[in-house]
Amino acid sequence: MKSMRELIQIRENFRNRWTLFAYWGMRVLVGVAALGFAWERDWASVFATLLIAALMFVPPLLKEYYKVYLPFALEFGIVAFIFLTLFLGWIEQFYDRIPLWDAFLHFQSGLLLGATGYVLVYILNEQHTRKLSLSPGFVTFFATTFSITVGVLWEIFEFVADTISTTTYWQGNDLGDTMYDLIANAVGTLIVGIVGYIWMRHRQRLPFTPRLLRIFSARVKSAILKDHSQDA
Repeated sequence: MKSMRELIQIRENFRNRWTLFAYWGMRVLVGVAALGFAWERDWASVFATLLIAALMFVPPLLKEYYKVYLPFALEFGIVAFIFLTLFLGWIEQFYDRIPLWDAFLHFQSGLLLGATGYVLVYILNEQHTRKLSLSPGFVTFFATTFSITVGVLWEIFEFVADTISTTTYWQGNDLGDTMYDLIANAVGTLIVGIVGYIWMRHRQRLPFTPRLLRIFSARVKSAILKDHSQDA
């Protein structure tokens, strides 16, 4: 049985000075933008930017105060998605300035939500005194269905937002925008689903969880010890 300290170390894999620089840098940029909007007395943008900053602090809040299992890599991805979608895409209008920006973000969301589906199964499984024995196909079906469902719900939100505001800001001028978004989301989801299914078939354990990182850490440690023994 791993100690709590070891489990925390496993959960925090991929946390290094470069990822932390980007992780906190995104927050700093949002804060600087809020100050800039305040200087220009653009209070609507100030409010929107502060809301985005608050959303970026939700993942660490869930992890630290509610003890939700959230690998750093997934947490980083969520924060980056909020930054790219709401700050760059919405506030800085990258949706209009950069072609395929929207499709890229929906593809990224498919990757993130697919991984989140596997993590949710892990969290639910950990709540039972008797561990559930779920087939790779069922878990992959749940993860991919979860991701695609959230993608569809987001498109419904975009449609409602455009309908209420009588604009075409979120969904463009035709059905094509919605379909391209759903396809991009589905492609990202299927990539994660295929990787997750193959992993479970060969390893008989869930991906994107401490078990995966524990094996990775053990193999790295074994390789280091082997190199040292050969040098000696």
